[in-house]
Amino acid sequence: MRKNHFYIKSFILITLMVGGFAISPALGQVFNPWGPPPNDTNIDANFFRKIASHFSAEVAIGYGSTRYRQNLDDYEIYSNNSQLYLLAEDTLGNPVGISNWLNRPYVSDTLDLSTSILYRANLNEPDQNRSYVIDSLKRRLVGGGNVIPIHLKIHFNYQRFRVGAGATFELNSKANLELKGFPDYIANYESDFSRFFTRKYYLTAGVHYYDFWDFSYFADVEYGNFRLSDSAFPSENISTSSYWNLSFPVEKNFSEYFRLVMRPSVDLKSINTFLPTGQSVKTNMWNLQFQVGLRVSFPLFKKCPISNCEAQKEHHHIDKKFRGQPIYKWQNPKVGRNHPYNLNEKREAFPFLKRK
Repeated sequence: MRKNHFYIKSFILITLMVGGFAISPALGQVFNPWGPPPNDTNIDANFFRKIASHFSAEVAIGYGSTRYRQNLDDYEIYSNNSQLYLLAEDTLGNPVGISNWLNRPYVSDTLDLSTSILYRANLNEPDQNRSYVIDSLKRRLVGGGNVIPIHLKIHFNYQRFRVGAGATFELNSKANLELKGFPDYIANYESDFSRFFTRKYYLTAGVHYYDFWDFSYFADVEYGNFRLSDSAFPSENISTSSYWNLSFPVEKNFSEYFRLVMRPSVDLKSINTFLPTGQSVKTNMWNLQFQVGLRVSFPLFKKCPISNCEAQKEHHHIDKKFRGQPIYKWQNPKVGRNHPYNLNEKREAFPFLKRK
């Protein structure tokens, strides 16, 4: 009987030891939220996550309109029934026309001005078949084209301020321009390209100035340079100015890491086109846009690994600290850490200026 008890006890002991060795590696790989309490109650993120949590990336696509404007007061303009020319003289003193002066100017054949008449406002009878020489009044060539922009921005965020860099790529359509204030029997200007690309590279800075519920309001400025497709705007003919952009994005906060961005903006830039006569024509190119995209921040803590944990705040489990929601999850702004300010402050303009 004693021998049987000895065998039974030995079998139980061996079984427990083998089972322990088999199970222990698996337990080492599974997070146990009911383990011993941590020694340090103020558990913090590592240095890399502290730095990375200040960065965010934004990508967006949209639609816009480019507005062109030229001051041509220094030039006489010739209009036939289909085209506009800037008037100049060749080496023999014969009148010639400069066409396509927006992007690729060239001198056309000698013009016959003997059949043309001087344009005078309210004095000429409309005649589509006549040609006109315009040498008075304000001569503003204005018009526009459509644009589809895509941008990528990287921001470093600190409290309510952010700085960063970005790039925007735009597909632009044909430019159609007309002399402002002149009747329709004066010819329009149509570019020789059907489309072209614009590339913009810039630094950006902004301020977060207002919150309302789960919407945040910003003011951003961009400064940099831009380049136009060489096929449409040959670099030997064109010089470009600096690039400025002012935008007032509105962000809907789905969580503190994931936001829908709606960005209306206007950018200011210009080009100078060199003419064969040695002169140049300046073209202001304003661009009005509206873009929609996403902005994602790097989270300070990893997501809680417990599937049924309902904590939405940053919280502890034993010796680790976790965030309570995935990056993309919709979250009630009343609960958790979506905003660093309480609801009363979020309904005030410029709450960060309020005396504490």
